[in-house]
Amino acid sequence: MILLLPFRWTDPTTWPWVVWVWLAFLLVSAVKPMWRKIKTRLVNSWPSVTGKIESVDVNEPKGFLGLKTSSTPRYFAEITYSYGVDGNTYTGTNRREFGDQDEAWDFLRDLKGKAVVVHYNSRKPGASSLSEPSLEVLLQTRPPMPPGSSRAATRTIPPWIRPFLWLFVCLSLLGLVLSLYVHINALTGKQMPSIFWGLHVGIFVVWFPAVFVGHKRVGNTHRKDVWKVVLKGAPDWMRYMTYTLAFYAAFGSLLFMAIAPEKGHGANAPADVWRGFSAMWMAFYFTAFAILYAAAIQPLGPRCVSGHPLSSGQSFCPQCGQPALPPNDPIRQT
Repeated sequence: MILLLPFRWTDPTTWPWVVWVWLAFLLVSAVKPMWRKIKTRLVNSWPSVTGKIESVDVNEPKGFLGLKTSSTPRYFAEITYSYGVDGNTYTGTNRREFGDQDEAWDFLRDLKGKAVVVHYNSRKPGASSLSEPSLEVLLQTRPPMPPGSSRAATRTIPPWIRPFLWLFVCLSLLGLVLSLYVHINALTGKQMPSIFWGLHVGIFVVWFPAVFVGHKRVGNTHRKDVWKVVLKGAPDWMRYMTYTLAFYAAFGSLLFMAIAPEKGHGANAPADVWRGFSAMWMAFYFTAFAILYAAAIQPLGPRCVSGHPLSSGQSFCPQCGQPALPPNDPIRQT
């Protein structure tokens, strides 16, 4: 059995290894967004010129000797553009990764032949990047998809559940905080009042809505990267923390099974038992929190002026006949 050492937040040398793992994952998850922001600022400082989108295509990367090295589907939407600097013509490529081929094609729809702003390196004009704001304008101002011709299935949250999403987000966050409180006290060797066993019941209160919402976002698509879809829109660190807590909960469960028969349960359960259960609680509550939070911040799908939901590509509401809101209308994002 693993012995518990004295635990003090003011003394990092007494911190358990899991604290360092959490900090490491948070640091790693912050590196990519920070690098993306630094790169974006650098590119935006380059001079710009009007270019043209020459071609669009969707490619599925191949592995060694043309064989796939992963069973996870990945598709790259590629935009090839051209631009001129000092009488010379250059080309560049913009790539975005999608887990669904139809989603990639929908992203590229009606972009070929359009003018777009290109930033280029004044010292090396062949190095360039598309202006993201310029590309976003093209995506928002292109004509709507004709009814029935959308390639990608619309995976949106039913309107009736949206008013309750933030309630379940708060409940799952509360459960997470209480579970973390129990876990920290268990790491210090303290026993907890029996009222905290109510966190068992709380898991079901938030977990069923999280499963329902996750299924609605994924739809009927069978994918290996399901967590990327379920947590789409949430910060990357949430996905990494979900993996970390799941691993930690599995480790804690194995430890708990080894010591539980010897030490028992109930109100007089020792700190080791509280530590095993609280690790599981943290994993469930945080996963539910991440799923519900990602769904809560997801923009609404197409809607008419009166607020009725529309199918992808519909220009007028079949219920009231009002026109559809433009893609960049703030009311649509409410």
